[in-house]
Amino acid sequence: MGELYGSTIDEARRRAGCTAQVASVEASVRTDGPDVGTRRLRVIAGDLEVELLPDRGLDLGQVRHRGVPLAWVSPTGWPRPGAGGFGASFGGGLVTTCGLLSFGPPSVDAEGEHPQHGRYSGLSASVTRAEVTPDAVVVEAVVVEATVLGAHLELRRSVRVPLGEGRIELRDEIVNRGSREVEPMVLYHVNLGWPLVETGSVLRSPATGVRPRDAAAEAGLSSWAEFPEPVAHYPEQVFAHDLPTDRRVSAEVIAPSGLGIRISFDTSVLPGMFQWRVAQEGGVVLGVEPATAATILGRGDARARGLLRALAPGASWELGLDIAVIRDASVT
Repeated sequence: MGELYGSTIDEARRRAGCTAQVASVEASVRTDGPDVGTRRLRVIAGDLEVELLPDRGLDLGQVRHRGVPLAWVSPTGWPRPGAGGFGASFGGGLVTTCGLLSFGPPSVDAEGEHPQHGRYSGLSASVTRAEVTPDAVVVEAVVVEATVLGAHLELRRSVRVPLGEGRIELRDEIVNRGSREVEPMVLYHVNLGWPLVETGSVLRSPATGVRPRDAAAEAGLSSWAEFPEPVAHYPEQVFAHDLPTDRRVSAEVIAPSGLGIRISFDTSVLPGMFQWRVAQEGGVVLGVEPATAATILGRGDARARGLLRALAPGASWELGLDIAVIRDASVT
């Protein structure tokens, strides 16, 4: 059990005027700007404040720990679904879910056309639960990705934020509601920004090896673990991290200040992990991206390499991440 402002949870309950003084979940609707009409849920659980985006599949927007922002947010923000392609609507945030049928570059196969990183972040969730329990704030929702006479996938998401622990528990169950087997693909695009990501921030990876995606990444391969000094123009770099199989692993990003993030997941269901790095003035970003397939080159490459897994009608997968704040860590 965690602490709230130096006191135990029980002590905090005895002293606070009501639970909402230290923990709450608040719903709102945007009334202006490119995201007008879209919903927000604001979760407060002691030191941690989490923005949830129901009209982005209940993905995570900005997250603050003791007021310090942890996530990178792009200049596009989160406009209404359908407002342009991925590059014009990728708002970043702590977690953007890519899938449920594809991630990576656009592709076409028997399931139809797949935009960059799939359709998921343009789907609206039906929120089924949002409440403060004795030990956590919990939000649950259902998201459906379906086509007429095609794939019919239902994702049941739970976001649990334990009180006073500085941790977010994201759990997904993907159910095949259709009449034939489907091969889902999911990638969790965890986007970290300043001040967590700055010159000298370190990525600690559980990888047994690290490979560049292309020539731009090859140029930075020797220094993949340490974030460089930002410059005016910096080509994005993507690295593939080879993970140990069938075990729970963690990747950590530690800033020179000692602030850090730990991302934990199970490689039996998320065997791939990718690193996205842009050290460019005007918005540094470091992405840590666990995935169901160890390729970032799209659905066609995943199929050619035998990396797709079939999900039978009525069957389900359970996926998820834990994202925890690390305090007073060392980069060495």
